[in-house]
Amino acid sequence: MTYAGFDLPRVRKLAGELRTMARTSPQLHGDVRKVLQEAENHLNGKPATTSQRLALVNVSVFGMALSPPGNLAGSLGDMAGSIDRRATHLEKCSALMDECKGTVDPALVFNDEPPPDLEKIRKALEALRAMRTKDTGMNGNRDDLRAVVGTLKGLTGAELDLLLDQASPEDLASLRNQMASSHGGGIWPFADNGLPVGERVDFASALLAKTGPENMGKFQTAFPWLQPGFDSTDVYLDKFNDQTGKSTNGMHYGTPSDPLFTGKPLAEDIYQGQLGDCWFIASMTATAQTNPDFLRQGIRENPNGTLSVRIWDKDGNQRWVTMNRELPLDQNGSPVGAHGDGSTWAAYYEKAFAIVYEGDGGGAPDGKGGDPRYDKAEQGSYGALEWDYNEKAPPYLTGHKSEGIGTDYDDVKKSFDGGHPVIVASNSDKNNVPDKWTQQQKDAYVSRHVYYVKSISGDKVVLGNPWGPDSATVTVTKDEFKKLFQDAQELQVGG
Repeated sequence: MTYAGFDLPRVRKLAGELRTMARTSPQLHGDVRKVLQEAENHLNGKPATTSQRLALVNVSVFGMALSPPGNLAGSLGDMAGSIDRRATHLEKCSALMDECKGTVDPALVFNDEPPPDLEKIRKALEALRAMRTKDTGMNGNRDDLRAVVGTLKGLTGAELDLLLDQASPEDLASLRNQMASSHGGGIWPFADNGLPVGERVDFASALLAKTGPENMGKFQTAFPWLQPGFDSTDVYLDKFNDQTGKSTNGMHYGTPSDPLFTGKPLAEDIYQGQLGDCWFIASMTATAQTNPDFLRQGIRENPNGTLSVRIWDKDGNQRWVTMNRELPLDQNGSPVGAHGDGSTWAAYYEKAFAIVYEGDGGGAPDGKGGDPRYDKAEQGSYGALEWDYNEKAPPYLTGHKSEGIGTDYDDVKKSFDGGHPVIVASNSDKNNVPDKWTQQQKDAYVSRHVYYVKSISGDKVVLGNPWGPDSATVTVTKDEFKKLFQDAQELQVGG
């Protein structure tokens, strides 16, 4: 098969020319250095250039001068090697496609990966199909599943694309069902069947990150764990959020037009939206305020257009959760959940959390307890994120349990001044709101809500609302803070 734009003889010729340039680059460097040295002599020692790459620095290692401009021999040689490897990869892909009567997506054929190996593909396909009739026996099927998972995760992008072409939907569905069936093994109640949620998500994420666009739909149908549902959320069922007073209709998945980042992640980028997950959004906003680089480093874009977000599972294992770029939108195409003012990164953290979170024990809005549409334990959906406790979110976001510090002003100030994100929950009612407060202050205080400490000045605590920077802050005295809030948590970020 021939791909437009890949003239391999010319590509390999380019690699050869780069190697030739690499061999002659030291002479070029020497000539440039002489010119710069002569220029500095004529300038009575003043620098001949403002470029840091060309500035003359007398450094030597083992007696060998390391003088700018930097030696290109290594980088040119590395580039030539990469070109040759990619050309070999493409040639092998073409040969295998002819042999397997399958296809490798053009987005994958020129990857800098080892050439695809037909034997690896055959063994992986055999292992996948063998699981359909595997006798789990007294030990369950977990060990067998982990072996198959390791085999499939070891495939390159091209090998995975060819395997997905040949695997039937039934082959993939059978593996999905066995992985998701994590319970005792029939007459052997202590047998380990299936895989824990974190391992299932890790498997699907690793493969989705390198699946070709043509097979992405097939893969996501087989392993739907990376697209959390929203039809059990309060806002979907009620089409209204009684805290914000905003209505939402026509929820659907769609791809937003805003970019992932517009700069460094900031607390001001984050708006909670209409989902009842203030306890997580407040944790993320507080972290963005104190350690934005931590959040920036936790998102990466994959060559196939998917995103991977760093998050931890309930057992403290770090997972890179891969997902497509679709998000819940309303009938007007506006985001329903977390979003930013021109950026989308916060929404993908929320989506990753919805995929992994296992701590939901049920919970419903007032007056709806016992209604199974609202009041049920969930996993892997946006509905699982609603109405939960603020100390549950930090371990998933940071990898560390938060530390409960109460609502003593001095303790909160010590944590905040020490650079820790701090979140705190408001009381379940407004009974203790001072009469002297203005109506604006009273409206700013939302009961059963989680805030983040935005600043502390004098004896006043300023609390930010995760609804977004357009929402009024709540400024309280030491005594008001103690009366109106509870369960302050110090987040541990990094390390």
